[in-house]
Amino acid sequence: MKFGLAITSTLIEETNRILQLSERMTFFFNDKNYGNGIKSFTIGVVCVSPLFEQFYKVKKPKFTKGKKELIIEGIPFTIEDNFEYSIKINYENFMNSTSDDRIKLVAKEILNSLWIVEGMKNKIKDFDFEKFETDIGSFLTEITS
Repeated sequence: MKFGLAITSTLIEETNRILQLSERMTFFFNDKNYGNGIKSFTIGVVCVSPLFEQFYKVKKPKFTKGKKELIIEGIPFTIEDNFEYSIKINYENFMNSTSDDRIKLVAKEILNSLWIVEGMKNKIKDFDFEKFETDIGSFLTEITS
């Protein structure tokens, strides 16, 4: 399954650490198969200064069935059976944390957001939600221990 984090942040220096987490998660999920219901999974991570919050809203959960061609910021790509939603990281908590604790904060927020996935069980057939949740929970717990 394709997996990725889409990062929106006003903290350039910390975005790279979240990108590293995204790359590790992409690699981890690359050879996983939870069924044909969801072929790609994207979690938006929004962490912006309160001055810019009005410009960066959290996306509601969205499932795109079938293939769709997109062009975002001039870059074309294809999504197929894609589930996506966003989480918001509290800017003040993030800024008051150490660099290592910031990744733990992102991981914790991802884990706390899995209730959103639970709500899609009735809408998306042929996807092992329990196995996905177990795998993402194990992965994030391991890297934050």
